[in-house]
Amino acid sequence: MKAVLLVFFSLLLSFAAAPLAKDNYLLIDQAGIDAAKKKAESQPWANAALQSILNRAAQDLKRAVTLPPRGGQWPHWYSCPKDGTQLITDSPTSHRCRVCNTVYHGDPYDAVVFYGEHSNWASAIRNFGLAYRFSGKAEYAAKAAEILTAYADRYASYPLHDKDGNPKTGGGHIMAQTLDESVWLIPVAFGYALVRETLTPAARGHIEQDLLVAAADVIRSHRMSIHNIQCWKNSAVGVAGFASGNEALVREAIDDPQRGMRVQLSKGVTADGLWYEGSLGYHRYTMDALWPLAEAARLTGTDLYTGEFRKMFDAPINLALPDGESPGFNDNSGGNVSSASALYDLAFTRWKRPEYGRVAAHSNRQNLTALLYGEGTLPEGPFIPQAPVLMKSAGYAMLRSGGSAVAVRFGMHGGGHGHPDKLNIVTYSGGHLFGLDPGSINYGVPLHREWYRTTIAHNTVTVDGKDQSSADGVMESSEGNHFAASADSVYPGVKLRRTLDLTATSLADRFECASETAHDYDYTFHAAGKLTTSLDMKPSSALAYKHIENVTEARTDGEWWAQWEQDGTLYRIAMKAAPGTDVFSGAGPGRNPSTRVPLIIVRRHAAKTVFEAKHTMASK
Repeated sequence: MKAVLLVFFSLLLSFAAAPLAKDNYLLIDQAGIDAAKKKAESQPWANAALQSILNRAAQDLKRAVTLPPRGGQWPHWYSCPKDGTQLITDSPTSHRCRVCNTVYHGDPYDAVVFYGEHSNWASAIRNFGLAYRFSGKAEYAAKAAEILTAYADRYASYPLHDKDGNPKTGGGHIMAQTLDESVWLIPVAFGYALVRETLTPAARGHIEQDLLVAAADVIRSHRMSIHNIQCWKNSAVGVAGFASGNEALVREAIDDPQRGMRVQLSKGVTADGLWYEGSLGYHRYTMDALWPLAEAARLTGTDLYTGEFRKMFDAPINLALPDGESPGFNDNSGGNVSSASALYDLAFTRWKRPEYGRVAAHSNRQNLTALLYGEGTLPEGPFIPQAPVLMKSAGYAMLRSGGSAVAVRFGMHGGGHGHPDKLNIVTYSGGHLFGLDPGSINYGVPLHREWYRTTIAHNTVTVDGKDQSSADGVMESSEGNHFAASADSVYPGVKLRRTLDLTATSLADRFECASETAHDYDYTFHAAGKLTTSLDMKPSSALAYKHIENVTEARTDGEWWAQWEQDGTLYRIAMKAAPGTDVFSGAGPGRNPSTRVPLIIVRRHAAKTVFEAKHTMASK
């Protein structure tokens, strides 16, 4: 079968189709440009978006086209190895930690600066092309052509390199990953299509073959299966194919039976609409990757705005906390749903679902996507569901009652971006996030592995100080704001079960742990705010977990409570009595590694135990 597929795609790549129609500029056509101009005449937000493009293009006309001397590096390197915080660029060769003030020089840090410079040139090419179409000024097209030609001249001579500096498949010439090469190539191809007709046939051929197709060949040489990265690669290869008239690249990007866009949507999107990696950040990142290819295909008569694609816009809404924020599960916490308003502007235009328009309306709309694709007016009103939502196939539930909410993670691990945190909860009460999932930081620093990818960093139970395996949990019951799930395979010989019942003012939380042999069970809860407890806590060195500071300890056989305060709002956990309970408090890294978040760890050494807790939820 593989041999047949290779022959098929080799034959496809042996011919090229006609280029795009004269009034088709890859991601917009002349009718779309005309409609955007009319929006800018009548809508202040659209005029602001247009003026931003024109102003930036006018400023960049003054810049000499001096490309970086080599390719950029992986941006995840750009953090302090000691503190995990992102560095400040004092100069192209001086990179300072904002916490400890250590200054770093040389690679990979210097080359991350080149990553930014290459990205800026890609944006400039797109902006010049748009400025030309909106203003008709030839100097904008000429400047885009100058940059495109410079890259076509240099592309092959930039050394192939991966994130470790090795000349391997998976790396790029402009960037250190085919992922980043793809993100770079999409605006470059768009900018080229916008100015293509102003170029000579020789210039077109040079840019198309020595830049667009050459970059597409580097990208497509690295073949993945179902993954957010492959979605970006498909989009880049596809738009390069459309822009250069290479039908074979287009068909591979869309229809490859193992990795094309159609199979990414059919296999990568769960029945609940969530991307399988289980992270709302990577979910949105995948949507960012999918739409350029879908839009380019639409303009040539192919509809990729499928039901699976539409459902992807439902998932962030269904899993949003009352303020629109993401619960933060797995790598890349995602951010507020409204921060994706540009995507929802496009989604409302394509599907006309009111909730998509309401998300878009929760922004100033002064962005390129709204200008090019958005409707003149949008429906307004709330977009966060009021009722609980179960996302069974994705392995998530969101309980909601009277402004309080609890997000639960129980099932699908999420592949390489999954965290070991089955039966983890995130809580929201009184207008504040209390039960915190830390999300992730730049992957290139040790702190990401040593804290953010550990079980103890999450609001669940850790057994014997070890991380859970990647095994999935199972939902046992769900009815309204009652939910129960189990995870019997994440620790050998240990059964874990959590039952939750939410009201507007309380959460009944029962966490059962059972084994044939005794273990240390650590029930953990992290929450921002000032932490106090009813116990007489003393300094302790009994915790072996890394990165937990200011540890205190108390032992109790009776009932006790811990309480967090944020801006006068109180959140309390009252724990029922159990003999031989050790309670620890401390602080661990939060979503910003320089911020320490208070936590409690409730430890019991037993074969079986039940943590019976009542969370008092503040109403707003």
